[in-house]
Amino acid sequence: MILGLMRAAALVLAFAVAAPAPAAAAWRDDFKVLRVGIVAVNGAAYDIARLQPFRRYLEGWLGVPVEIVATASYDALIDAQVSARVQYAIHSAASYVTTQATCDCVDPIALPAAFDGSRGFPAVLVAHAQGPVASLADAKGKRLALTGEDSVAGHLVPLHALAGEGIDPPTYFSSILSAADPEQAVTMLFTGEADLAAGWSSLAGDPAAGYSFGVFTRMVAEGAVSMDRLRIVWQSPLIPFGPHVVRRDMPEELKTLLGEALGAMAGEAPDVLDAVNGTSIGGGGFVPVTDKDYAVIADLVKQGAGGG
Repeated sequence: MILGLMRAAALVLAFAVAAPAPAAAAWRDDFKVLRVGIVAVNGAAYDIARLQPFRRYLEGWLGVPVEIVATASYDALIDAQVSARVQYAIHSAASYVTTQATCDCVDPIALPAAFDGSRGFPAVLVAHAQGPVASLADAKGKRLALTGEDSVAGHLVPLHALAGEGIDPPTYFSSILSAADPEQAVTMLFTGEADLAAGWSSLAGDPAAGYSFGVFTRMVAEGAVSMDRLRIVWQSPLIPFGPHVVRRDMPEELKTLLGEALGAMAGEAPDVLDAVNGTSIGGGGFVPVTDKDYAVIADLVKQGAGGG
């Protein structure tokens, strides 16, 4: 009996030695380096250095080398991911949607949440609280202040959404004015230059403080406006923050590991989270995301609004 057990154990050991290596080992052998694309807003050398904690963190999770690849613009980042020069990219909402529309070859794996848990923000139209505009119906024939034509929240989303509600902005408003930024657009309400202004806000948190983040938060903190002087007339669907995006042809286990690494970052490596999402409203960690979350931006891209 003892001899039989020894033979059985030997057979088990033989099968174990002869068994093929796990799939994970196979893709690591073939996948020599993960290239992560970014847009360098502060200069390539500075931003690559800033993201070294993120690079090392991913290497520890994945067991493969990671390289940060800096691009000069979102158009360049889109091209790099479409052509597979980078497999992973940190996109804006519009550049992700443009990449997807270009090649149908990428998927979002996580979205960086704000410090209060917000996944994005709506665009809003505001009027003077003591003025005559309390609804979009009241705004007919009035003056609308928007920001630059490439501004998603300050221009593109409001005009597109209003058109979807049956309003033709060029004919509905008496004039559409251009402001340098949302703060100037809101200020134009109080200088008498505009009757309605575009801005953006979390619309979460304390309204009196201008909510948790956005244009009103900054203006209230600076003493430029108090919220009792403003009336929110309209708000858009949520505009999500830009996602972290991977090519669809990457190994499935690698994509799973990346999602797990991002999801665990806030709890396990807050210093890494600060390096990769250290904006004034960041810090909420990464949350799951799907392509459907970007429908409002996808509609803009289909109309040729651009990718940046």
